[in-house]
Amino acid sequence: MNYTISEDELLEKLARKIVDAKLDTVAIFLLSSFGPMGRLWAQVARLYLQPFLILLGEYGEYFLSVLQDPEKVEKLVRKIEELS
Repeated sequence: MNYTISEDELLEKLARKIVDAKLDTVAIFLLSSFGPMGRLWAQVARLYLQPFLILLGEYGEYFLSVLQDPEKVEKLVRKIEELS
C-alpha cells in the first residue's frame, strides 16, 4: 500500500482508532501474544478480524500488514499504551 504519510503517523492514527473504539485492552493483549509467529497469526487474524476491520476504516488493511512485522507490533502496542 502506498501512503503519503509516514509510518509513525499511520501507527499513531491506528492506535488512536483502537483507543477511540475502546479496544485498547483487548488489542494490547492480542498483539502481545503474537510473538515470533506474527506472520502466521496475521493470516489467521485476516479470517477472524475481517468483520471488525471496518471499525478501523481505511487503516484496517494497514493493521493486518503491521501484524506481520514484530517491530511494528511493538511500536503499535507502545502507542496504544501511551494513548489509553
